[in-house]
Amino acid sequence: MDRHCVTPLMVLFQWLPPLLWSGVILLMAGDLGSAVYTWDLIFQLQYYFPFLQCVPTSELNHIARVGGHILAYAILMVFWLRAFRWQWPMNLLRAISLSLVMTFSVGVLDEFRQSLHPSRSGKFSDVLLDMSGAMTALLVLYFCLFRRGK
Repeated sequence: MDRHCVTPLMVLFQWLPPLLWSGVILLMAGDLGSAVYTWDLIFQLQYYFPFLQCVPTSELNHIARVGGHILAYAILMVFWLRAFRWQWPMNLLRAISLSLVMTFSVGVLDEFRQSLHPSRSGKFSDVLLDMSGAMTALLVLYFCLFRRGK
């Protein structure tokens, strides 16, 4: 189907994922994403996977939180890139640039929202961590898709 024959369903299919995922990230920037909730998750993981009891709980919590940042923003980057690349006829570099700007913007909003909650702290270093997830997604896409000429 031609890109320029756009239906509302096609627009929804392209733009809903990055918008919803951004909403999920911003929702988790409140108390729901605080360390109290990840501690509970870690304790449950240690209960169901006893080999994790060998690792201190604080280290597992730190790994889970850092991994969550990287994974969440890698997914967000892919969603934005997919939407920009499909919607408008533009070269790949422009789509990547716009996707990075949008991902960075969500990261800044995420940390700003965290700074408004007593159980959270907004840090610019977390924005850099988020962007490392976005860059990781770009590297994976490059090596898996773009180098093959797709």
